[in-house]
Amino acid sequence: MFIAFLGINAMAQEYSSRHRQVIDICGSRVYEGYTKLDKYSAADCFSSINGVDRSDDYLKYRAGYKTGLGLMFGGAALTVVGFYTIATAFMELSDALMGVGVVSLVGGSLSFVAGIPTTCIYKAKLNRLEKRYNKSLEIGTSGNGLSMAINF
Repeated sequence: MFIAFLGINAMAQEYSSRHRQVIDICGSRVYEGYTKLDKYSAADCFSSINGVDRSDDYLKYRAGYKTGLGLMFGGAALTVVGFYTIATAFMELSDALMGVGVVSLVGGSLSFVAGIPTTCIYKAKLNRLEKRYNKSLEIGTSGNGLSMAINF
């Protein structure tokens, strides 16, 4: 009986260490323990959440999050360029340069403002996906032997 218990305990430890790791999403990066996963390995983690394949959702949410960041940083840079161009236009008294600066300033501001909700929405979707992955029934071992826990 004791030998059977040791065998079951060892199999449960091997199964839980090989098949089920808690993941953490920081920005768009996915960590399994302390190991950073690449985009496709991370998508494989989400291939079966409660019997549903969510790997395409992960790739879509990740792309949306990165697009939002690109809009924010690109918009901020374009806004700074617009301010610099307007300041230069005042110094040189150039109407054409002033027009370019205003267009750059307005376009950059709109891009920055559009990037904020895009980033927030897709980050929330990534966080929801992470919670779905980590919230499941686990069968593993504890200090006292076999255990079962539900993580929320």
